[in-house]
Amino acid sequence: MRFRLSFSIPLALLVLAASPAIAAASWSQTALFQDDHNLLERGDVAREQTLDELRALGVDVVKAQLGWAEVAPRGRKQPAGFVESDPATYPGWARYDALVRDVQARGMSVMLALSPPYPGWATARRGDKVGVDRPSPRAFGNFAEAAGRRFSTVDIWTIGNEPNHPGFLYPQATRKRVPFAPHRYRALVRSAVAGLHRAGHTRDTILFGELLPIGKSRYFRKNTIKPLRFIREFFCLDSRWRPFRGRAARLRGCRGYRPITGVTGFAYHPYTRPNGPRGKEPTPDDATIRSYGRIARALDIARRKGRIGGPRLPIWNTEFGFQSNPPDRFQTTLSRIPAFMAESELWLSVRNGRVASYSQYTMTDTPVRRSGDMYGTWQGGLRFADGRPKKGVYDGYRLPIFVRLLGPRAVEVWGAARPGGAGAVVQVQQRPARGDFGNLGPPLTVTNSRGYFRARFEIANAAHRRYRFVYGGEGSRSARAATR
Repeated sequence: MRFRLSFSIPLALLVLAASPAIAAASWSQTALFQDDHNLLERGDVAREQTLDELRALGVDVVKAQLGWAEVAPRGRKQPAGFVESDPATYPGWARYDALVRDVQARGMSVMLALSPPYPGWATARRGDKVGVDRPSPRAFGNFAEAAGRRFSTVDIWTIGNEPNHPGFLYPQATRKRVPFAPHRYRALVRSAVAGLHRAGHTRDTILFGELLPIGKSRYFRKNTIKPLRFIREFFCLDSRWRPFRGRAARLRGCRGYRPITGVTGFAYHPYTRPNGPRGKEPTPDDATIRSYGRIARALDIARRKGRIGGPRLPIWNTEFGFQSNPPDRFQTTLSRIPAFMAESELWLSVRNGRVASYSQYTMTDTPVRRSGDMYGTWQGGLRFADGRPKKGVYDGYRLPIFVRLLGPRAVEVWGAARPGGAGAVVQVQQRPARGDFGNLGPPLTVTNSRGYFRARFEIANAAHRRYRFVYGGEGSRSARAATR
């Protein structure tokens, strides 16, 4: 039995063994995790236990939604003495203080999302209880400055949350069906970047976007806008990627457009439909995790058109996961999720040198907490709502494996030894149609800091075997070789 090793080794050797696309792979991809319910809402014990678990899983960055209305005074009017840019006048920092302190004490980084809900006094509809109706860009920039001053040790920021969804920015379009949300969001981004810079965060990672991957075909106040359309509108470009002029520019507030500056990456939520990462999107203006290229091309065109400054932007996956059946019978069957996760991370993300992170949202499912909750239910955790790990899913995140068939006598095994990183020793194994697992070549020492590895093997009847790897005495799930 012969094997050829070509994984997570010095780049010069990797280039010799790989195609140009693989050589540009994102081997330093960040493992990002978000679970606001456990980390912000359930108290000190739940927060600390969850963070210990995330550290054991090899998470690099913990993301949290810093809702403006959650830390600011509420009501129709600002209280006397409140100063929007002064963190000392905000009453609600305590749980975020605790989160930042505890995350950083465990050696992980924090990503704070400056996000809705917005306080009622800062929206066009005074006292807006939902907190999404035409928020004030000026006031939002002052909030960003206050947050930046409060959390001076945080160096990863992202702006907004799914602004192409009416539940987070309203309206999406005017009554005349002219897009509104992309242009208001552009003003919010400009103001937030300026606020963070005033607070001293000029060298930080600052992301924008946070878009949903699939939208509606028609513009309407309550219709989610397709992400590629949102990006074009955000940069004041029409469907042919030309700058708006005349009446169209006036209606959208695009006259005198200035390039976007100060941002260092594009945040995206590349969710798929329940049929997984290979499922095609409804239109070319939608983009799930299989279509990162659509997002990259859109950003590059905007840059060539002079609509954004700086170098090419990396794409950050800042929210992702697969909702499961059970408990939701309309979502992805539980048994299929580990393979979908592995393909998404190892084949679609790590291979793509433009992608900077892979995200899991959340640790536990969150059923409805109260009637009319705008966040609804979420069944995409690694654990059920009662804390039980989902069979195959939890370990599928911890030790992902994706195997690709190279021919009748060859396979390529991709995996991640989390949280081992550089120095981790893994043993790839195979099992024929009948029999037990046996070692496939000698143990492999990972040199990649994130624990990613790639190995090629020559073996008879490659398509009819199952494969796994063992790390730290634990085995990954077994996988058949995919034909792509």
